[in-house]
Amino acid sequence: MLSALYISHIALIERLELPVSGGFVVLTGETGAGKSILIDSVDLLIGGRADRELIQSGQEKALCEGVFELPEAVWPAFEALGIEPEEGRVILSRELSASGKNLCRVNGRLAALSLLKSAGALLVDIHGQHGNQELLDPEKHLEFLDAFAGNGLAPFLEETSALYAKYRAVCAQLKEDFGNEGERERRMDTLRFQLEEIDAAALAAGEEERLAAERRVLANSQEIKEAVMESCACLYGDEEGEVSGAVSLVEEAAERLAPLERLGAPFDGLKKRLTETAYALDDAGMELRALRDSAADDPYRLEEVEARLDLLYRLKKKYGGSVEEVLAYAEKAREELDRIAGSEERRQHALEEQQRLQGELYRACAKLSEARRKAAAVLQEALVKELAELPSAQFAFAFEQPPEEGAARMSAKGFDRVQMLFSANRGESLRPLSKVASGGELSRVMLAIKSVETGMEEKGCLIFDEIDAGIGGRTSAVVGRKMKKLSEKCQVLCVTHSAQIAAMADAHYLISKSEQEGRTVTSVRKLGEEERVEELARMIGGTNGSAAMLHARELLAAREELH
Repeated sequence: MLSALYISHIALIERLELPVSGGFVVLTGETGAGKSILIDSVDLLIGGRADRELIQSGQEKALCEGVFELPEAVWPAFEALGIEPEEGRVILSRELSASGKNLCRVNGRLAALSLLKSAGALLVDIHGQHGNQELLDPEKHLEFLDAFAGNGLAPFLEETSALYAKYRAVCAQLKEDFGNEGERERRMDTLRFQLEEIDAAALAAGEEERLAAERRVLANSQEIKEAVMESCACLYGDEEGEVSGAVSLVEEAAERLAPLERLGAPFDGLKKRLTETAYALDDAGMELRALRDSAADDPYRLEEVEARLDLLYRLKKKYGGSVEEVLAYAEKAREELDRIAGSEERRQHALEEQQRLQGELYRACAKLSEARRKAAAVLQEALVKELAELPSAQFAFAFEQPPEEGAARMSAKGFDRVQMLFSANRGESLRPLSKVASGGELSRVMLAIKSVETGMEEKGCLIFDEIDAGIGGRTSAVVGRKMKKLSEKCQVLCVTHSAQIAAMADAHYLISKSEQEGRTVTSVRKLGEEERVEELARMIGGTNGSAAMLHARELLAAREELH
């Protein structure tokens, strides 16, 4: 239970040190006095959203600290979080800074926000004034049922969740490796087409360079012929033999030195060099003739070369920047095609594993559903007893028909879809709670659920923030008695505007605001018996007139009769 609360510079609260009683505690006050600030502070304390707007105007920091008394039974849960209860207590604190830097502490030691949240979840359950709206959402009904079933459902949920994770992993792997059948076939067709296109081209490494060189020759064949013929004329002279060419002149030069070879150097060396030069010139002449013959003007060959180079360009644009890259792409495509075509065995094995896990998951969902139905029967009976103040009230859980095995409805939480059914009037059939329940009836159903929810003794503190909104009269009295009974299991703190609810409390705190030194501040104090009469009278009639005072005393007397 929350035994003490310290607040500094939060909203209208300058500084507040509040010892908190056990049992059923109510907080009342005029609208706008700051009742919700206390709830916001506790929510902040257990890891709720930190808003710098909560910091009091003109201040740089705000602090909230709470002392919680723990029953020994829950110590192991805190020890599992690494928190050692000190003398059966855990102290949580949270500091907000206008700069945005926030500090969390557990038992005086700095802690991560996640640890504060984990500890807070074990200590406090806050039920806000809009919490009843959760009953209007059928998606939440399964959560209420599972929360009631608690540890009894845990093994089934764990098994279902684990199997669902495995099943989804196999499904994801199948999709990643094989896709669906249509995608697989389309991919294979694409690869086959690409390989046929590349293979039909019969590419060869270095081919593009050779073709480019040939195209240059063919495109300049006339110029080449003319230059080659002129060059040949220089080497061999004219065809009529009237002009000698370089080859014959060099040969003649060598012959002129022949008689001087007998004299040795340098004449023999010079003749040899001239002879070698004549041979080299003749070799060049032979290459020139070959070029002249290859440079024949062949427009058909030029078209063939151009067409081939265009084909290579298109293949490079689609599959790589060079012929070598296109050939490399073809090799990879061939490997992928072989892998896909040859993976049927692996695919079949994966499909069989998927089917096996799907069956196991369905059976786990069925066991979970059976456990839920048993828990629902127990909860249904308990809620009917809790709603006994409504003599005609009926309540039930309706389960949707289980899906066929193999259906897609399965999830980590099973396949159940559950809805609460309710009827408040005799002769009316059970219908979805969200369709037929009034605001007051929703409050009573929610309070009934909290009353039978397991684990409240361990949690220690249950907070209701104006759940009495929209109800009054006899309904308020019923809700007050329910809260009083619930406080036998755990500490109940309730912010309320209802005198009937407030009268049932073991302790009554008044929240008020006043002006001090030009600033509006909120204060909280515990009321004595006579002060409670005055506050209840105000809540009843807005004044402390004799009739309201008498009614207030009657409400307090009625509470005493319940003890």
